[in-house]
Amino acid sequence: MSNRTAPHILAPANLRSMYDEAVGLGKVDAYRKRRWDRASEFIPWLDEGALPDLSSDQAVRLYRASGGRDVAAFAANPIEEVRDSLDFLLYDTIKLEGRFDECASEGGAYKLDGAGKEFVSWILCLRNPTLFGVWNGNAERMLRLVRAYPESMKRGPTGIRYLDMLEALARVLVQGRLPDFIEVDIVSYVATRPKGWATQLS
Repeated sequence: MSNRTAPHILAPANLRSMYDEAVGLGKVDAYRKRRWDRASEFIPWLDEGALPDLSSDQAVRLYRASGGRDVAAFAANPIEEVRDSLDFLLYDTIKLEGRFDECASEGGAYKLDGAGKEFVSWILCLRNPTLFGVWNGNAERMLRLVRAYPESMKRGPTGIRYLDMLEALARVLVQGRLPDFIEVDIVSYVATRPKGWATQLS
């Protein structure tokens, strides 16, 4: 097998050892900085009382940190719509799956141009990393590698699929003895690097 290819199957127990190796070698520092190091600055922007004052520049900073790639499309959203979408996602009283669906699904009432499940789940994780995980390509690939990708993820409303994803990520959190879903996001990043990546770069 080429050492540039991620392993086809991983034992769940190996995730923590891979994570510990990469963290110890400093190989996740840049990723963590890009994604999470400004959390203490960002979180107050999402307070219910602060959202009406969220600026367009702040919204774009959140989007970039989430890993969003279509900055031009996202920046074109009127800031009032961004505020309304985040307020609905974080503070409306309907069930999580309904809020997620309206914010992440094409045609959703609170769907923002350029933003989908990655951005929506990142915002939830940023706001409460002990409850909500990030749904992105790394997370899906990591779950497939440990044979934990839910079959139900292949169909159904986006909000229900997020609940299934969250349940699977929660098992990784528990099995890996990780403190929160931010670290699960780091594990997903590490697990989907090429085989031997951390050691090769040390």
